[in-house]
Amino acid sequence: MTESLTQLIKENRTLAVVAVILLLLVFVPPVRAATKVALRILARILLLLALIALVSDGTRTIANDSGIVITSALQYWNEAAPTMLENLKRTLSLKIHPLFWDGLLVPLLSLPAWLVLSGTALLILYLARKRRETNIFANA
Repeated sequence: MTESLTQLIKENRTLAVVAVILLLLVFVPPVRAATKVALRILARILLLLALIALVSDGTRTIANDSGIVITSALQYWNEAAPTMLENLKRTLSLKIHPLFWDGLLVPLLSLPAWLVLSGTALLILYLARKRRETNIFANA
C-alpha cells in the first residue's frame, strides 16, 4: 500500500504540494493569518488593476467616435501573455475537460476586464475578511 501511495505522490507532485499547503492553511493559525493578509493585498492589487482597466476603456470610449469600447479580460490576457494563455488552455483541456475551458472560463473571461478583476477581488476580500471573535460564557 505504501508503494502505491508513493507512486501516486510521484505522479502528482503538484497535487501533493497543494494538499500540504491546504492542510497548513487549515490547521496552523499563524499560517492562516499570514495567508489572509497576503490575500487581502492581492485583492487590493486586483482592484487597482480593475480601476486601470475601467479608466482605459473609458478613455478609449471618449477618444473613439464609434461608441463604447469594452475590452475583455481574454483580450488583455492574449495581448500580455499569449503563450501562457495557450498553455493554460491546453493544460485545462487535457487534465480536467475541454468543456471547462470552452464552457466555463471563456465566457467568464469574455466579460469586461474591469468586471472580472473587481469581482475576483471582492470575492477574495470576502473570503479573507477579518471575522469577529465572539466570546460566549455560560454561567452555570
